[in-house]
Amino acid sequence: MTRTSSTAVTSSATGTVTVDAGRSMLDKGELRRAIDSLTKDDMKRTALTVVVQERLLSVVFTPSGAEAAPNFAPRSLPYERFPALVEEASGLGAGSPQSWQLTADRLTGALTIRVGVTGPDGTASLETDAQGRVIRRIPAS
Repeated sequence: MTRTSSTAVTSSATGTVTVDAGRSMLDKGELRRAIDSLTKDDMKRTALTVVVQERLLSVVFTPSGAEAAPNFAPRSLPYERFPALVEEASGLGAGSPQSWQLTADRLTGALTIRVGVTGPDGTASLETDAQGRVIRRIPAS
């Protein structure tokens, strides 16, 4: 039996989950468990941004009374697609990835997920829609 652990911290404005060394937020089911741990008390809670890195999930929640803000349901993101998106961004010329980050927000109207990968040959990125379908690729320069 493999023992896994994570640490979740939630306030009225933010939530973070970190996983132990040797684990990744891209491990099967890890992101879904992490987001569920932050939203379990309020299944309808909305977010302004969600950021995912190797061992860290960060959520900035919509402040109370700010329903007009460009928010979204963090539980609605296509977390199961994230590993494939990081892999695809890694193939855009950055070389073997040294770090990666996913950011989801609605700052421009529609929900957009941005994936950035940094490697020895630079930084490459891609953007997707709310379902995780790639709409833009930016190769490393």
